[in-house]
Amino acid sequence: MQGEAAVRRLRAMTPAVLRGESRGWVYFDGPSGTQMIQPAIDAIAEFSRAGLSNRHGYSPAGDETEEVIASAREGFRTLFRAEDYDVAFGQNMTTLTFALAHAAARRWGRDGGKVVVSELEHAANDDTWSEAFAARGATTTAVRVDEETLDLEPGGFERLDTNGGVAVVAVTGAANAVGVKPDLAEAHAFARGQSALFVVDGVHLTPHGPPDVTELDPDIFFCSAYKFYGPHVGVALVKKSLDFQPFKVAPAPRTGPEKFETGSQNHEGIAGLAAAVCGLGRLVGRGNGEGAREALHALGQHETALAQGLVEQLAAIPGVRVYGHQDKKTSYVATVAFTVDGRRPTDLARDLRQEGVFVTAGDFWATRLAARLGVAEAGGWVRIGLSGYTTEDEVARLVGALGRVTRAAPSGG
Repeated sequence: MQGEAAVRRLRAMTPAVLRGESRGWVYFDGPSGTQMIQPAIDAIAEFSRAGLSNRHGYSPAGDETEEVIASAREGFRTLFRAEDYDVAFGQNMTTLTFALAHAAARRWGRDGGKVVVSELEHAANDDTWSEAFAARGATTTAVRVDEETLDLEPGGFERLDTNGGVAVVAVTGAANAVGVKPDLAEAHAFARGQSALFVVDGVHLTPHGPPDVTELDPDIFFCSAYKFYGPHVGVALVKKSLDFQPFKVAPAPRTGPEKFETGSQNHEGIAGLAAAVCGLGRLVGRGNGEGAREALHALGQHETALAQGLVEQLAAIPGVRVYGHQDKKTSYVATVAFTVDGRRPTDLARDLRQEGVFVTAGDFWATRLAARLGVAEAGGWVRIGLSGYTTEDEVARLVGALGRVTRAAPSGG
């Protein structure tokens, strides 16, 4: 019941979803970015309207900027139960990862060493570390996935060639393309056994239920607020005990989260980010990080239940192949990728748009996985992303629309 109430409140709090209702639109593109909730929109507007000032300014606006940033950092520490982590903001996850990866390579990179990723990774958690450490003589190797479950192969980390040592282990908490949620315990144990940096890409995991970062124990954890109803601001949680200095101009701070933040930040976006956390918390009656955590987990359970029914219905449509989601022992978030025999994913996405149903198509920068599963040349997958505001009626509408467009004559290539 709590999840159902949270869904209703979230929909009422999301102007784009209400607009969609009035126009007959349905959003299944959450993995590319969810719609922003009203508290975040209001906070961005109010911050801008009240007067702008950079940090350390001698004005009320300067004081308010400091308060907003401090509030946002505390909200994220609470959301992720990450008291021993610095919370740094940036343009997006990819930009933050490039900056931290190149800085880390100066400290931990060595000739002959290894960067370990998985075949599930978004390029932002693969190419970033690979490129930075390659400049220091490292090579990259990837843990394989099981082609049926799409989970990481059991024992995959232990089978890796570790000659020359491992510098960094960078893995996803949930695959943005196909939704599988790998068990990170083996990755963590492997990284610690190799004295390597342990990095978790939590961008796609967080919207469906934020982890306890202290329990997960990464050295660096990334997420992006626009994936969970906030603005386009990237966030990095970095262990306070981690000993390295990012690239920076000489006068910039050398301690605390500021050392990871290059130049002036998107302060109005950070105001919206802080408000998004509080707004999500109010869905369950607590306008803070703990409330937001509870709300996202409740919404995630709602999404998972919808996804299970969706997968069964998709599998009943002739020519549809669903990737993953059919092994009961494997964990998945509510993101479902599929292909249809003889149809290009982009054509299907365009056809569904004509039905007022918005999905996405492509490889979603999961280039290793698309190549491994043989979908890259055919254009990748169609991806359905269920979000906290998705309803059972909307899923039924999607299935009906997909049935119609797959029975129709192909629209191209």
